[in-house]
Amino acid sequence: MSIVDPNWLGVVTFQAFIDFMSHETADTDTADQVIASFKILAGDKDHITMYELYHELPPDQAEYCMAQMVPNTSSNSMPGALDYISFPTVLCGESDL
Repeated sequence: MSIVDPNWLGVVTFQAFIDFMSHETADTDTADQVIASFKILAGDKDHITMYELYHELPPDQAEYCMAQMVPNTSSNSMPGALDYISFPTVLCGESDL
């Protein structure tokens, strides 16, 4: 409450509520945004390779992704390809992060 009612008046204005919620949700990514980001990194393919992850991300983030992503089993993927489309669900167990 101290954030939205800093004067401790016991009320929250609509504008204070909107400002607070805008700030709270500004850094959240939806599953679709995460997938779209990986699609760009993968060059518009439906899978991403370990090389692409290491090339585009810091090593610790690339290793995390590789540990969490499942192999891509589509007929047009190469051996060792990873499924970035299911990645948000693997991370959170839901469709939005």
